[in-house]
Amino acid sequence: MSLCLLSCEKVYINGDLDGMWRLQTVETTDTTIHPQNIYYSFQRHLVMLGEHFETGFPNYYLAEFDREGDMLVMSNFYKWPVNQGVCDKEELKKYFIFSDTVKFIVEVLDEEVLVMRDGNRVYNLKKW
Repeated sequence: MSLCLLSCEKVYINGDLDGMWRLQTVETTDTTIHPQNIYYSFQRHLVMLGEHFETGFPNYYLAEFDREGDMLVMSNFYKWPVNQGVCDKEELKKYFIFSDTVKFIVEVLDEEVLVMRDGNRVYNLKKW
């Protein structure tokens, strides 16, 4: 019986990173953008990028991610449902993704705040 209960247990392998994050601001040296309804959701080795509406997340992207220390790398972006094919680079820009592989430096990560840097862009996210 114990083994059955253990197999149903949620497994969080990414610590505080696991879960859904709302993108609050994206800052560069001369601008601060306040995105509306953009979410990044990390679970296991996948990240979901989506816009949240009253009906949920009608369209979103999935990507693989790896994290080692303060480096977080996202790659292999696919539009959901997967049969819609690989990513549309122009459409990914609304999620502030500007290349096929994005390498972030994680500057702050706790149970409420995630701050990541990609070159000159700083992404400020809050746990949802």
